[in-house]
This record gives sequence, C-alpha cells and structure tokens, in this order.
Amino acid sequence: MTIASRRLPLMLPVLVALLLAATAGRAAAGSLDIPVRGHGLSFGNSRTFTGLRLNLRDRDLVDIKGVTVSLWAPRRESSGSIRGLALGLVGTAPERFEGLTVNLVGVGADQVRGVAIGGLGVGCGDFQGVGIGGLGIGGDRLQGVMLGGLGIGGDDLTGLMAGGLGIGGDRLTGLFAGGLGIGGDDLTGLFIGGLGVGCDRLTGAALAVGGLGADRFEGLAACGAYLRGRELDGVGIGGYNRFDDRVDGLQIGILNFARELHGVQIGLLNYAGNNRRGTKWLPGINCHFGD
Repeated sequence: MTIASRRLPLMLPVLVALLLAATAGRAAAGSLDIPVRGHGLSFGNSRTFTGLRLNLRDRDLVDIKGVTVSLWAPRRESSGSIRGLALGLVGTAPERFEGLTVNLVGVGADQVRGVAIGGLGVGCGDFQGVGIGGLGIGGDRLQGVMLGGLGIGGDDLTGLMAGGLGIGGDRLTGLFAGGLGIGGDDLTGLFIGGLGVGCDRLTGAALAVGGLGADRFEGLAACGAYLRGRELDGVGIGGYNRFDDRVDGLQIGILNFARELHGVQIGLLNYAGNNRRGTKWLPGINCHFGD
C-alpha cells in the first residue's frame, strides 16, 4: 500500500469536517476560502468563486468558475451560473450552466451549454450540447445529441436523439430513434420507431416495424403493418397503405387505398377512388395521371 493510499482515509474526515464547519454558520460568505476570498480553494457555500469549490449544498449562487463539487440537492430555487466542471451526488441546478456536469441522480438548469450527464435524468429549459439521462431527458428546447434510457421529451427538439422507449415533442427536426415509437406535431428529418411513428405532419423519411400515422406525409413513409394518413406526397410502403384524401406519388403494399390517386399503386389489391368505374379496384397495379 502506497503512502498516498494510507493517507486518503485519514484525509476524508478532515474534508468533511471543513465542509461542515464552513456551512454550519450564518456568515455572509458561508465558506472558507484559501488563500483569499473568491479564489483558490473553497469549502462551503461560496456564491462567487473561481477555482476548486467543495460544498455540501448549493444556495443562492451568483457566479462559479472552475470545478465545483456538491453533495446534496440545491436549497431553494436555481440561481446564478456555473462555468466549468460540476460534479454532484444528488444534483446540480444553477440557472445557467456552461461546461461539463455529471451527477449521480440528476441535472437541472434553466439553460445548459455543454455536456450534461444524469444518472436518473436531465431536465432543463434550454439545452444545447450533449445530454445523457439514465431514465430520460426533458426540456423546452433541446439541441444537439441526446440519449435517454427510457425517453426524451420537449417542445422543440433538434439534432440526433435516441430514446429507449420513445421520443415525444411538438417540433422534431433531425435524426430520431425510439425503441417503441416517436410522436409529435411537426416532424422533419429521419424518424425510426420500433412500433410506430405518429404525428400531424412529417417531412422526410419515417421507418417503423409496426405502423405509421400522420395527417400529411412528404417524402418516404415505410412500415411493416399499417400506414395511415390523409395525404401522401412521395412514397408510402406498408402492409395496409391507406390515405383518405389524396396521394401524389407511389404506394406499395398488400392493400393500397387512395381516395384520390395521382400516381401509381403496386400491391395485391389497389383502390383509386378517382378512377373510372371498373378500374377503381385492380389487382397488381393501379394508376391515375392527370386531374
């Protein structure tokens, strides 16, 4: 056993004692700063500090730069900013964070720029960067690369994202993969859902083992079972391929249905509602060109 390894167990009680002593009082600074206040090494709740900061529980932060370690969840609402490396057992929750933060339980902030890793999850208002949440990631606006063990949810999602079970949001732009499925209002990009993808409007490509559903598809929509929508402008592939308003493009499936077809259908049985009587239902191939 080395000298350093023998001294480490002796140093830990000293560090804990310093933290307790620094945070027990009601002093204005609430910390013991070495060598001068605001710079160097800090034990306790220093609110404005540059250097290495060790604290039991953050409270009323103003501006922290460098490396900060917090053992417990923050007291009161989030405030101030942390720039640098933030480590925590329970959680780190400033108002603004820039840098790398790793927490055993979770990460929370109003605004994040950088890398956030939470054992259980990551939750924020505006996040740009790389996020990894053991259970999931949630926020108002997420941009970048995100990985959620169970799922990802937010209002506006942009980038490359994967959720173990699924992904849901109002607007999704980029490349998304959901173990079970993906749901949203307006989807643009490439979407891969294990069981299905559902939305109001999809522009790009959607792939699913199960089914796909949207009011309007623009691009490629392919699934193994039920493809359903009002309008298709592109290519639709599915076991049962049904569009209740209009199809502009190509349908491929066992059974293809288009209330109004402007293109080609290839399948075991095809229906084009705007064809002449006797040619609405056709096996193999059906088509309609013109008005």
